[in-house]
Parts: sequence; C-alpha cells; structure tokens
Amino acid sequence: MIRPTTPAETDALVALTDATGMFKSIEVVALREVLDDFHATNHADDHHAITLEENGDIRGFAYYAPAEMTDRTWQLWWIVVRKDQQGQGVGGKLLRFVEDDLRTKRNARVLFIETGSLPHYELTREFYRKHCYEQHALLQDFYAAGDSMVVFRKALG
Repeated sequence: MIRPTTPAETDALVALTDATGMFKSIEVVALREVLDDFHATNHADDHHAITLEENGDIRGFAYYAPAEMTDRTWQLWWIVVRKDQQGQGVGGKLLRFVEDDLRTKRNARVLFIETGSLPHYELTREFYRKHCYEQHALLQDFYAAGDSMVVFRKALG
C-alpha cells in the first residue's frame, strides 16, 4: 500500500536511507531536515512524501515537489528502497505512483530527477532509463571533483 508519510516515520525513513549505503552522511542529515520541513510547512506548498508499506513493513518512500517559478515542472527529490527490497519492483511502484499522481491530480508537464555519476549509482541510472527517462544533462564535477550530476527527464503530458 502506498500512503502519505507520517511524522512518526521520520526516524525509520532516515535509518532506512542510511542503511542503503547509497547516500553520503550529509545527504542523510539533509533528509531529516527535508522531512521535518515537509511535516511542519512544506506539505502546504504542494510537496508530497509517500511511503510504500506492506504487511506493516516500510519498503520504501519517495518525496516530490513542484519546481518553483516553473510551468508545471516537478522534481523527484528522493526515492529510496530498503536495501533488502531493491530489485523487487518497489522502486517501480513508487515511481509509477508519483507519475500517476502528477498526471491525474497535479496537471504536471514534466518530471526531473537528479542523481550522481559515480559507478555505484549505475543501477540507479539504469532504473530511470528502464522507466523511460531520458538522460537530459550532465553537470560536470557538480557534487565533487569527478562526481557529476546526471539529470533525467520525462514528459508527463
């Protein structure tokens, strides 16, 4: 079941994210701030946090929001799948939910997703390609020397 994320889940979602081994410690700290801000105020600005839960177990979550000062452009800020659930369709379910929500309820035009260029993100980049996202940009050395930002894009209209 995919449902709205609750404030009580913040600790669990931060721990789940950290346990994937995919995120830097600064990113894990930032996630807590993002979720705290979401529950405090950003939900009122059309930000969305969703959690996929099955049999009382959190399997993954996603966070998406409109890009400010744009015409119906959205960004997927986070999509995280519990390490032991990766490769089992959880990420695809979350991504399809986000896309369907954006198409049917938000009149979204396009969705952008950013990730890193380091080798351990290759499966992540392949995941986006598999779901018909085009690699739209590469910002060289964005995160650090040798770690570029890879931007994916999908038209939703």
